[in-house]
Amino acid sequence: MPNNRRFRALAVGAVLTMLVALFSVDYTVERGDTLGNIARDNGVSLAELIEANDISNPNLIHIGQELVIPGAQGEPEVIHVVTRGETLGKIAYKYGSSVSALAERNGITNPNLISIGQSIVVSGGGSTGTSGASSSGDSSESASTPDTHGGSHVVQRGETVESIAANHGVSVSQIIRANGIVNRVIYSGYTLLLDGPGYVAEGGGTGESSYTVKIGDRLGDIASAHGTSINQLASANGISNPNLIQVGQVLVVPAGSRWICPVENARFFNSWGAPRGGGTRWHQGTDLGSFRGAAVYAPTSGTVVHKTGSIGGKQFNLKGDDGVLYIGSHMEDFGKSGRVSAGDIVGYVGSSGNAQGTSPHLHFGMYPRSGDPVNPYPSLIANGCK
Repeated sequence: MPNNRRFRALAVGAVLTMLVALFSVDYTVERGDTLGNIARDNGVSLAELIEANDISNPNLIHIGQELVIPGAQGEPEVIHVVTRGETLGKIAYKYGSSVSALAERNGITNPNLISIGQSIVVSGGGSTGTSGASSSGDSSESASTPDTHGGSHVVQRGETVESIAANHGVSVSQIIRANGIVNRVIYSGYTLLLDGPGYVAEGGGTGESSYTVKIGDRLGDIASAHGTSINQLASANGISNPNLIQVGQVLVVPAGSRWICPVENARFFNSWGAPRGGGTRWHQGTDLGSFRGAAVYAPTSGTVVHKTGSIGGKQFNLKGDDGVLYIGSHMEDFGKSGRVSAGDIVGYVGSSGNAQGTSPHLHFGMYPRSGDPVNPYPSLIANGCK
């Protein structure tokens, strides 16, 4: 190649490198990441990501590796035009921002004084879409932070539910309901929804459920755990002597019985909203810690489908008769699928998917008919899963 052509080629390459650096951001590879997932989460194609980083083998990336994300220039500016009856609080609530942020961004000295037709520049550009459960086998705990219809807020040190509600122009009860907050305890760094359906499982469903007797079980304990009586349980199973049941015996539990804990004697706390993935994702469920191979039970009757994904690992999806979609991820192995009753074993606790290397646990998520995720913690507490 002539020297002048070689010089021009080198110059063009240098300019392209500068442009990529100018309009790019870095991403640090974390445990469980794949190049495809990183490309998807950052809104670029796999080919663009490979080219920007000069990657020869797309299947070979390592934890701690810095990747250039081409073309990432931040979110576009969003303009909202004020309509009749709107307040700055309502606008902030709609876009997942805060009253103070909108006021500062738009030079508004009196947040209570805005006019119809006024253009408000919205920081960030949140939307009013909803975030449903994943159907690909990857659990929602590893999904990107969703743009919910009510917006979200990352808790800062010293904030309370009351101060967050006042800042966003929403009620305290909305935040408590949407996040399953117990005793108004919140943690800095956690993401809270500003509104949402909230849900506490009560069991019931349709038809009868079943229970397999284990070592140490007594009929009275089984009846109590399922919200029924010894007489009802004995009558349903033709038991003449309530003191005589056998290990492995399958008992019919009368309809309308109690919701079942997915993992017996699990270790857990209210981890809803905990940051994941360097703050780009957040936890939409409860992690139930136990020993590897511990049984995972269907919390209610319904239909189970098993899935496998790079993030959620081995996972059960239970479409409950109560209208709730239950998801359990990171299992070691699968159990029963298809039509199940409350208490049937649908899998076994493990650390599959992106939980490899962590203590065995079941990531447990709940999605009522609305499709919005709800915090499972209140349901677990209400049903004695302590």
